[in-house]
Amino acid sequence: MPLYILKKTEHLFKYLLHILFQLLLKKGNNSRWPIMPERVKSILFLRPDKLGDMIATIPAIHALKREIPHIRIEVIASPRNKIVIENDPFIDAIHLYTKNIFHDYFMIIKLRRNKYDIVYDPICHDSVTGLLLTKIIGSESIKAASRKLNFQHFYDYCEPYQPDGDDHNIDNGLLICNVLGRNPDTINPFQPIFIPESAIKKAKEFCDSIQNINQLRIALNISAGSPTRTLPVERYSEIVKGIRKHYKETCFIIICTMGERERGIELFDNIAQSVYIVPEGLSLHEVTAIIRHVDILISPDTSLIHIARLMNIPVVGLYSGHLRNYRFWRPYRQECGSVIANNVHNLHDITAERVVEAFGQVVQKYFPSVKYSLRNS
Repeated sequence: MPLYILKKTEHLFKYLLHILFQLLLKKGNNSRWPIMPERVKSILFLRPDKLGDMIATIPAIHALKREIPHIRIEVIASPRNKIVIENDPFIDAIHLYTKNIFHDYFMIIKLRRNKYDIVYDPICHDSVTGLLLTKIIGSESIKAASRKLNFQHFYDYCEPYQPDGDDHNIDNGLLICNVLGRNPDTINPFQPIFIPESAIKKAKEFCDSIQNINQLRIALNISAGSPTRTLPVERYSEIVKGIRKHYKETCFIIICTMGERERGIELFDNIAQSVYIVPEGLSLHEVTAIIRHVDILISPDTSLIHIARLMNIPVVGLYSGHLRNYRFWRPYRQECGSVIANNVHNLHDITAERVVEAFGQVVQKYFPSVKYSLRNS
């Protein structure tokens, strides 16, 4: 079926669904908030989506738990993003949304009985899944959401979606603070993901093996969700050579997934000196623990960019030309370091020169004492 027909069908389906919701679903009541924190015993966060979305919600979860320790925080996660919050002491329970009708039915019935004080849907667009989970599980709860368009009036609290806005996904997650009468702008957003001690120890052993500790330590991640979201190995080699042309004292740590291991080894062989590749089979927590030891991260993957920024580590991020998505996922509270492709389909027109230039801006801002060289080799 042609793409334009699929799009028209999708738009028609959403239109009909919206009409159905208007007829069947009860509108929200914004007089129910704000609510005093001492009256709130439990909050359920809905994050049945991607890895990066869960990472972007961690600051809100951790900030609430730090400021209001008595609140019980539970999360609905997906099988793909559960790893981010496993063993996190700030989270009291995790529930899996699997898209298996039998499993999810019993989970929803169980959670409905918990009668949470607040059910929070931080998915920043009109999500049918988010709306239905909120309404069914939180029948008696305050129903809060972040950035909805046509669905905003179904929630008791919801900031409107801004198609041309400059809102960041992390700041959107923090909007839950408004429901508790707290100004999100007063909350410290730099709340990194929890790293188990075992991961910290393993990362330290690897990083301790790296020589020349006085060098600028750069993590270069070459893996992303699809081939369109990363660059060829040759381009990464050019980036490393371009950086070393101007910054002599540099050390590179190559990060790659198991599926990209062959490309990682090829890049490792191309660089030859002052380069290390992370051990095989590392978990996300172990990679995060390694990133804690670096000075700068270069990455086409926004999940690792968020992880680094929440630890206040400067990044050079590579993005497609979809500007709304870029504003949503840009390096958090970092004015420089973004390299945006000229098209929305892939990153392949991003040149090594542009990445090197962005890297130089990051070094100038965060490491002004590092010397810039004009040497030609």
